[in-house]
Amino acid sequence: MTVTTAGGVTAAEAVPETRQRSRRGLVIGLGAAVVALAAGLALPYVADTYTMGLAADAALLGLPALGIGFLARHLGLISLGHTAFFGSAAYGFGIAVTQFGWGPMPSVMFGVLAGTAIALLMGVLVVRASGMGFLMLTLALSQALYQLCVQTSFRPLTGAYDGLVIGLGSDTSFLGLSPADLQDPGLFWPVVWVPLAVGLVLVWLVGRSRFGTTLEGIRENEERMRFSGYNTFAPRLAAFVLSGFLASLGGALFALNAAYVSPDVLGFARAGDSLIAAMVGGLGTLVGPLVGTALYVWGEARLNSSANLHLYTGIALIVVLVFLPGGITGTLQRLWKRVKR
Repeated sequence: MTVTTAGGVTAAEAVPETRQRSRRGLVIGLGAAVVALAAGLALPYVADTYTMGLAADAALLGLPALGIGFLARHLGLISLGHTAFFGSAAYGFGIAVTQFGWGPMPSVMFGVLAGTAIALLMGVLVVRASGMGFLMLTLALSQALYQLCVQTSFRPLTGAYDGLVIGLGSDTSFLGLSPADLQDPGLFWPVVWVPLAVGLVLVWLVGRSRFGTTLEGIRENEERMRFSGYNTFAPRLAAFVLSGFLASLGGALFALNAAYVSPDVLGFARAGDSLIAAMVGGLGTLVGPLVGTALYVWGEARLNSSANLHLYTGIALIVVLVFLPGGITGTLQRLWKRVKR
């Protein structure tokens, strides 16, 4: 028997058409990514130093926000623990430089590996939870890491409350950039922009893959997925580790740029900043967390003179939750669909 769709097309004919549309969407998406990457690399030629500093800060904060958005979009999990991976990678970079005497490149790799390992260990403990339980577990474990960092016994490694000063030798370089060049926002920008763009493409491709479909099935009805024969623990853990990897990459690059790491990178305030920025931008869209981080960094620079930044942030969050469900990008997406209809 031949199955015919509502448009008079048989199922056998619909499958190749669907594949063709998927390939077309893939080509268009990758083409847009290349254009965005090139446009971002050209930014230092048209922006001043102040603007480039804000852009670099937004990109560094955008990497953990991108991971938070990935978890929320594909698994419905809201995390307050990504500072653990961000901070672990930052401290991992600093320890590799100050204690092991490594150069910048292997130290960055070590920091990313350390943060991702923390994500794996934490994921084994928390990914079986959901909802408020998941949120509180990630927060509790990240704060436990913060308390370990500030202990006096760890002062030789982390500097405790004083933080860790990372002194790179003047004869070292990272991708051809000297330690002084890494402090220049315009010269440092490609170092953070390229990983951010690649990370954005990575989570987009994962979302389009069969693995992404499995994650969405787990998000909608995990019990039914288990009854269908799927092992839901492994995909949830893999998604959590990927999200932690993105945050770790941001932490290592942050330490490389700042040459200093303080316990604040593991604190609750930074966790809240990343989550709020992602929510304001829109957790349900791919670029929403990046839009939110850009707005947050701009607001921090413009509105913090009166020391009321958190007041403004809270007002913005309330406005978004009440009047713009889905965040700024989610609202714009719904308006665009209405216009098309």
